[in-house]
Amino acid sequence: MTPPGLSIDDEGRFLVHGEPVTHERTLEVLWRGLSPGPDGCWQVRIGRETAPVAVAGTPYVVVAVPEDGDGATLVLAGGAREPLLPETLRVGRDGLLRATLASGHVARFSRSAQVALGMRLLEDPSTPGGFRLPLGGKDWPLGAE
Repeated sequence: MTPPGLSIDDEGRFLVHGEPVTHERTLEVLWRGLSPGPDGCWQVRIGRETAPVAVAGTPYVVVAVPEDGDGATLVLAGGAREPLLPETLRVGRDGLLRATLASGHVARFSRSAQVALGMRLLEDPSTPGGFRLPLGGKDWPLGAE
């Protein structure tokens, strides 16, 4: 079987045969058409056409985490935004931060988002993930996978 021409890398970039897609309108169409396929793999559907998308883990990649008042927002690759649910923030065995989205899907942090959020974390060996996130007047312990 030939590997799919479309893929999403660790930084949340759509690639075609290994080359980043940079055309803004094309990216909008690809992100809007992304969905789980009937076989559990990811696909892009545009009209009646579908194409498989190679994804390592999750296609949801956090690229920024701006604070907004009492909380923070997850900015995902592709431009989607949603509130950070701090109780879902955790550290994977691979050292990567992950959070659960309102949809129930897992989002992985890009390097830049992880560094930015990491600057706000407080070390706390008593928590499962070893850190706490001060946010909205509360300290949120990070979980571990």
